[in-house]
Amino acid sequence: MRRYDEHVLDELISYAADWTGFSRDAILPDAVRRAAAGLGPPDEVLPRAAARELEVVHTLCQAVSVGETYFFRHPEHFRWMATTFLPQLLNAGRSSIRAWSAGCATGEEAYSIAACLLDLMPWPRTVSLEVLGTDLLERNLAAARVGEYGAWSRRPSGPVLHPIFKDTGNGRVRIDEAVRAVTRFCEHNLLEEPPGQFDLIFCRNVLVYFSQHAVRTVVRHLSRALLPGGALLFGSMDVSEPPPDLLRASPPELQIYRRLDARPAAKPPAPAVAPSPEPAPPYVPRVRPPEPVALHLRALVHIDRGEKKRAEKELTDLARQVPDYVPGILERALLHVRMGEKSAASKLMREVLKRIEKLPGDEVLAGPEPLPVSFYRDSAQTFLSSGRGGFE
Repeated sequence: MRRYDEHVLDELISYAADWTGFSRDAILPDAVRRAAAGLGPPDEVLPRAAARELEVVHTLCQAVSVGETYFFRHPEHFRWMATTFLPQLLNAGRSSIRAWSAGCATGEEAYSIAACLLDLMPWPRTVSLEVLGTDLLERNLAAARVGEYGAWSRRPSGPVLHPIFKDTGNGRVRIDEAVRAVTRFCEHNLLEEPPGQFDLIFCRNVLVYFSQHAVRTVVRHLSRALLPGGALLFGSMDVSEPPPDLLRASPPELQIYRRLDARPAAKPPAPAVAPSPEPAPPYVPRVRPPEPVALHLRALVHIDRGEKKRAEKELTDLARQVPDYVPGILERALLHVRMGEKSAASKLMREVLKRIEKLPGDEVLAGPEPLPVSFYRDSAQTFLSSGRGGFE
């Protein structure tokens, strides 16, 4: 079998980027190489990729996907739903509410949305409710439909805010039947037209991996899919200004946008006068480059495989490119702890404290898992005060 050389690998990465919208910087070449090798020799796989053969598309998309999710991730979004969004919809006399978890991975987010809405509905319930979870990968959707999860789907940073599951033993939980009854899943590519119109759309921690061009396409689709009065919620690093026709409805770190007009989005009518010879430039969202989180994720992959030296190189590159990326500094310190290099770990822990000394404790820092400044401060201080790392 001929080896997947750099040229062949580059072509396959380009296909994967086109199909998923991922930035090339957010795609792990080794993951693509391993996935492609399982499909056959390169002189057979490349033509199949060019023809968009379903098996090749699914395999490569699976290889580049991230799929990091858990119940009630970013609990502040669900608290906003409970205190602001849902009361407004109910007071407006809505007879139905439709929600969309766009890029739902294995379904924890979609079920969390359903659990929140169900728990807060007045009883007897007179408002119909539907939550749609979509993902690019059928394997993820199959897991979502089963509705059984382990400990990784339940994290301290995602408190269980509403009834959603029951213990089944052996550390597993199963989604409540009432939550399952209002939640469905289907395959959908965010680069394609949206699967309907919705009052509530979650698309969180997805666009951070996308190319600038793909971000513009997806944001346009999501904006068009939002009904009047609806809300669109992003992750902290996904976008940095309101999408077209939407207004910011929260502090910037929450990334919540609303459609407050009285009618669905539509193309504007033809102007009564001749258009300006210099039309306004198209909307281009200012998106923070995905390199910090992408590089961090690459390092985590190597850590999971036991490739500590490769992980150290990734984290060193990350520190050089983005010196103030605190999650990467802490990750590197913890890696040195695992490698028995306590002096280096202590130095990096002190660097963490230096970088955050003027930041408020409740400010959330973006990373693979957005966490407050207090988490990083407590982690570094606990390590240094314990004497495990010593002082130089």
